[in-house]
Amino acid sequence: MTAQSVILPLPSDHARFIVLRLKDLSIQELKEKIEALLSTRDRLITQHPHAQIKTAIAFGPELWAQIYQQVPEGFKPLAPIHGSFEMPVNPADVLIHIAAQRTDICFALSQAFFEGITDKVDVLDERVCFRNFDGRDLTGFIDGTENPQFPDDRAEVALLGEDHGVFSDGSFVFAQRYAHNLEKWKQLKVDTQEQVIGRTKLESIELDDEVKPENSHVARTVVEDAEGEEMEILRHSLPYGDGKGDQGLFFIAYTQDLSIIDAMLFRMFGTSGDGIHDRLLHFVTPMDGAYYFAPSEELLEEVLAG
Repeated sequence: MTAQSVILPLPSDHARFIVLRLKDLSIQELKEKIEALLSTRDRLITQHPHAQIKTAIAFGPELWAQIYQQVPEGFKPLAPIHGSFEMPVNPADVLIHIAAQRTDICFALSQAFFEGITDKVDVLDERVCFRNFDGRDLTGFIDGTENPQFPDDRAEVALLGEDHGVFSDGSFVFAQRYAHNLEKWKQLKVDTQEQVIGRTKLESIELDDEVKPENSHVARTVVEDAEGEEMEILRHSLPYGDGKGDQGLFFIAYTQDLSIIDAMLFRMFGTSGDGIHDRLLHFVTPMDGAYYFAPSEELLEEVLAG
């Protein structure tokens, strides 16, 4: 089996994330439009071989149950959280992750998908994202510092193993948009920002445990297994925004185990049992969120042909 092309490589400089519900679009029409997008992708790869064009198509739990007779173990809807902060959920049918070194190519792929169906789908989000300087979030801190860097490590974290049979080399996906209150954030001095994040701003060095606050973002998003080993996810998050202030982060992560995401969210939003929440939530607001499954290339081809 082969993972879909966007998952394992390092992120490209430009991405476009499309989140939608089918509304009046039939499943057969959806399959035809995905085929059109992939055909356009392959043509553009031939024409622009250095553009690093990559895609992933992922499906929400409800739609997956309609298009395939089996469900990967552990696949489920994301549940909202009502803790120190509210975490909303906006269930969707399809997530399309498009990445390239050129924003015009990302646009062309989106255009190929939507042509002729714009009145048949509910587009919950179409987010144009970009690499910000040396991989920094709009808060000024490097995002995804702890991401596994080598292909084998990235595959181990993101992909379902051979024991999952037909679902092997597929990946669960968590996508969630965060809106940033940068005016409020910029009122903090750098050393206070570093306490909120749990890392130094310039070099992205994690603060020592004795000085890193328990409610820092780094402290709240670290999840360990029974042996004390950190349980990793593969982040592909990128910033978005315009100059007048609609700015934030499209958080997206690929994982072979959604329970890791659950545990991170419980710790962030203050429902893990220790009464602590992520201080970063005072400056960023979750706007939506959902779980998806991105099948392997081979299984995707089977689903589209069915």
